[in-house]
Parts: sequence; structure tokens; C-alpha cells
Amino acid sequence: MIYPWMFDDIRLLRPFARAVDVLAAQTDWPPLYDTNRLAGNEVPVVAAVYHDDMYVDAGLSLETAAALGNVRTWVTNEYQHDGLRLGNVFARLRSMMDEMGGVRGDG
Repeated sequence: MIYPWMFDDIRLLRPFARAVDVLAAQTDWPPLYDTNRLAGNEVPVVAAVYHDDMYVDAGLSLETAAALGNVRTWVTNEYQHDGLRLGNVFARLRSMMDEMGGVRGDG
């Protein structure tokens, strides 16, 4: 995650500022995903959404999850962006997958 102000404040990023401005001004990007196909997803998906994540907006994460088929989210403020390295996040996600009847590998 890089913010626009970083290209002024961080000396090593300054040479890239003009290129970043050009990319940011681009408005005619083609669709990256087939949203209809993603909405029809039948594969069980679970996701942790960190409410106070400093890098990923929780609202955008939830909006994305709502657009996908067969997704269950766990919204928590117990962890930050590094939540996978802390606590029992994977255990919680595996439990959610089990509740959904999802298939998982044990090996």
C-alpha cells in the first residue's frame, strides 16, 4: 500500500512519482474479473476481514465478499493486517469452512 504523499516524502520513491500520476489518472481500465461468474461461485470461501486494518479497507473487503457467491466472512478487530501470524485465525477459518460443509485438505 502506497499513498500519494509517500512519493514526496520518501526520497527513493520520488523517481516514480510521474509514472504513478499517469497510472492514477487512467480511467479506461478494462474489467479485471468476470463479475457474473464470480457471483455464481459455488466453491465455499471463508475470509477474515480485519475491521481496523491499516492497509485494506474493511468496507471494500465486505463489498467484494458480498459480490461473490458462497462466501462467509469473519469481521474482527482482534487483529490487524498481520492477523494470520497471530492467534488462531486459521483455526477459526477452518471451523467456518467446516460449518459450510467445505472440502479441505488435511495434508
